[in-house]
Amino acid sequence: MEDRKEYILKKAGELYFKFGIKSVTMDDVASELGFSKKTLYQHFKDKADLISQVIDYYIKNPQFSLNDVEHGNAIDGYFAFRSHIIYVLKYFHNTIEFDLKKLYPKLYRKVHKMKRERIFSNTVENLNDGISQGLYRNDFDVEVIAKLQVGRMLLTLNPENEIFTQREVTGIELFDKVIDYHMHAVCTEKGLNYYKQQLNKIKNDVQN
Repeated sequence: MEDRKEYILKKAGELYFKFGIKSVTMDDVASELGFSKKTLYQHFKDKADLISQVIDYYIKNPQFSLNDVEHGNAIDGYFAFRSHIIYVLKYFHNTIEFDLKKLYPKLYRKVHKMKRERIFSNTVENLNDGISQGLYRNDFDVEVIAKLQVGRMLLTLNPENEIFTQREVTGIELFDKVIDYHMHAVCTEKGLNYYKQQLNKIKNDVQN
């Protein structure tokens, strides 16, 4: 029973990410899963309940962490995160947060709080790892720098704040500049050299 429910949550989440919350109906979810709506309603009382449980599923089963990189260092974590962002920008519908805010404000606040807390905790862990690896400086307040990074990620990269255009926010170039600014602020000479080497590899791969 739980395996089926988890499958529903995962697939429903993929539909919402791809097409947005407003446009995906319970009929669409049932059709995509090959289930009847009756089966769907055995697990969820309505669309709001499904969306709420989808959000809980993705909060408890994060698709990516800055520090979830095998055989890598703190800087590798950011480049792996960059690959994840490229995937998000390519496949996820950019109205999903707008739909949440307009139609399900309580869920929107929950998601926003989760994002803020996760970016902060991941950044703190990443900074501490980088310091211990000799890649980041050890003369700054880790929590203050992490909070500044949270602000940059959530405020700068949110089109509703009108700091940048929708087109700029949905492109990888702006994300790269935010990370570049961060790296130049926290890296040691060793870390900055490694960061630039990895950055050049990415640029060469794109050109080839």
